[in-house]
Amino acid sequence: MNLKKFWPNKTLAWKDWKNSGLLFALFFGFATYVTTLALQNIITIYLRRGETLPEGHYWHGFQILAARLSSADPLVGIGLVLFTVALAAMTVGQERDRETLGLLLAMPYSRRDILFSKVVVGLGQILIIVGVNALLMTLLVWVNPDVPFPFGTPDIWGWALHSFLVLTFVFCFTVLIATVSGTTLGNGVLALIFLFFPAGLYALLEMNAYYWFISLGEYAHPPYWIWRDLFFNIALLATVPAWVIDFNALGKYNPVYLYGALVVLSAGAYALARFLFAKNPLENNGEVLVFERLESIFKVGVVVCFALLGGPLLTALAGIHVPGPLVLSLCYLLAGGVTWFLTNRLLEWRRAA
Repeated sequence: MNLKKFWPNKTLAWKDWKNSGLLFALFFGFATYVTTLALQNIITIYLRRGETLPEGHYWHGFQILAARLSSADPLVGIGLVLFTVALAAMTVGQERDRETLGLLLAMPYSRRDILFSKVVVGLGQILIIVGVNALLMTLLVWVNPDVPFPFGTPDIWGWALHSFLVLTFVFCFTVLIATVSGTTLGNGVLALIFLFFPAGLYALLEMNAYYWFISLGEYAHPPYWIWRDLFFNIALLATVPAWVIDFNALGKYNPVYLYGALVVLSAGAYALARFLFAKNPLENNGEVLVFERLESIFKVGVVVCFALLGGPLLTALAGIHVPGPLVLSLCYLLAGGVTWFLTNRLLEWRRAA
C-alpha cells in the first residue's frame, strides 16, 4: 500500500503552515487562556487562600472550569467555532485573494494535493491546540494531588476529543463552502450562515408560526406549540457548532452514534469539497459564488429567509400587534421583493468592482 497518499506534500504543507501561522498562534493563545491558564490561575488562588471545604464540596472556581469541560461555556465555544471557521476560510480563500492558486496549479501539484494539504495542516493545528492543552491541564491536576478537583483526567480528555471532533466537522464544512465561494470573507460568512442554519430556520418558523397563530385566532389548529419542542430538539441537534457551545445540545442521545455520524459527515464534506474543488473555475475567483448554477439557488434561499424575517418585523414596525392574514402576506411579499432586488444589485456591483 502506498502510504504517501495519506500524507500531504511537504512543500505544500510547510507553505500552508506558514500562511496560517499567525491565526494558529491566536487560536492557540485563546484556547490556552480559557483552559490551561484559567486552571492554573484558579489553583493559585485556591492555594493562596488555604480554604478547607467539607468532603463533596468544591470551590466555586473549580466548579466553573468543571462546567466548561463537561457542559461547555457559550463564550468559549463560540470562540473556538469562530477561530475554526476563520482558519478554514482563510486557508483556501487566501490563495484566491493573492492569486496564487493558478501558480500552484502550474507546478507539479494536483488540485487534490493542494486541498488535501490544507485540510491535513488545518486539522493538525486544531489537534495540537486541544491536545496540548489537555496534556497541560492533566499535568496540573497530577502535580496538585491535594487540591480537590471536581473533575479528573477522563473529563479533560473527553473535552479534548469532543472539541476536536466537532471542530473537525466545522473545519471540513467551511472548506466545502470555500470551494463554492470565491473570497475569504464570503467563505467565512456563508459557512457561519449554513452552520447555524438549522437553529436559525427553526427560530424563523417558530416566530412566523406564532404570528399566524395570533392572526388566525380560533381558526389556528393545531396550536404551534404542539410541534415546537420536537422541532426545537431536531434543530438544536442539527446545529453541530452548538455541540461545542453547549454540550447539553446532545440531549440524551448516545454519543457513540453521534460522534460516528460526525466522523462520516466530516469525511463526506471533505469528499464533496474535493469534487467541487476539482471543477472550480479559476476565472471566477473574487466572485461571491464561483459556480453560476448555484447563484439562483442561493438567491431563492436568501429571499425566502429574509421574507420570513421581514414579514413579522414589518408588521411590528408598523405597530400592528395582531396582523390579519392579508397584511401579513403583503409584508412577506414586500420583504421578499426588496431582498430580491438588493441581492441582484449586490451581485452586479460585485462583478463590476
